[in-house]
Amino acid sequence: MENTKNINSIADYDAILAVAQTYVEGLKTGNVDLLKQTFHPDGIMAGFMPGGRLNTKLQFLFDFTEENGDAPKVKAHLSILHKAETAAVVLVELEDLQGGAGSTDYLSFLKIDGEWKALSKVFNLYW
Repeated sequence: MENTKNINSIADYDAILAVAQTYVEGLKTGNVDLLKQTFHPDGIMAGFMPGGRLNTKLQFLFDFTEENGDAPKVKAHLSILHKAETAAVVLVELEDLQGGAGSTDYLSFLKIDGEWKALSKVFNLYW
């Protein structure tokens, strides 16, 4: 039997979760710079919120956070749903965002030049 190597290193899992935690910390503190660190500059977001479906660039998230401030009581649960060598999907369950809203977010990650970045956010907002 030929030796094989597991390409799913613990360091990658830790790095992905650290980026996802930076996203949560950005929401919690209202720090747009932390949010920008999480996402690739060409990232997009799409989902459902009061009033219907939203399909836009991540600037919407940055502007919303700047206008509405922090969410100091936010609670989050992070789960890596799947990880391949250079791609991953993270589930972020959020409670107690601004105005008491909650959200289920799916962040799609790519490993670009050795660094994990979220490329998209697909979400369902609970109001």
